[in-house]
Amino acid sequence: MNDTIKLILVLTVICAVSSALLAAVYSKTKEPIAAALELRTAKAAAGVMPAGAGIPEKREIGDVVCFVASQNGKPAGVAVEGRSDNGYGGAIVLMVGISTDGKLVNYQKLVASETPGLGTKMESDAFRRPLLGRAIKADWRVKNDGGEVDAITAATISSRAVLECIRDAFAKYERIAERL
Repeated sequence: MNDTIKLILVLTVICAVSSALLAAVYSKTKEPIAAALELRTAKAAAGVMPAGAGIPEKREIGDVVCFVASQNGKPAGVAVEGRSDNGYGGAIVLMVGISTDGKLVNYQKLVASETPGLGTKMESDAFRRPLLGRAIKADWRVKNDGGEVDAITAATISSRAVLECIRDAFAKYERIAERL
């Protein structure tokens, strides 16, 4: 019985020290990690804006966080995060650039764990180029689902998830477009 109590005490001390160390590391790294994520998001927003647009300004409009770039004092483009939990490797988050006339300007990956060489082709020009300039009201589904977009060969799930991200971003844009 005495050995059992000693073992429990030793394990309790080890767990307490480990927990304290983890808490200390978390408190030291929380703000730098958040700042790095914020910077990466802002850079992605700037990268998906129309050519000639100014530096995007972060705004919260209702429940939507977006980045708005201006040109000659008027909004030129909006960047909104689009999300899908249906990627082959899990969640995908894209920064989606939308022109003020409601067309896809560009997109950039923020989070994705897709299969290297297959699902990662969502960032290739071959997949991206046909999507650029398409209107919000276009059919944003892959041909396998009755839509108009060619899926990435052997990565239909990833293709669907990218299009779901774009549809999500468009839905958010439509909710805030009048208030820009």
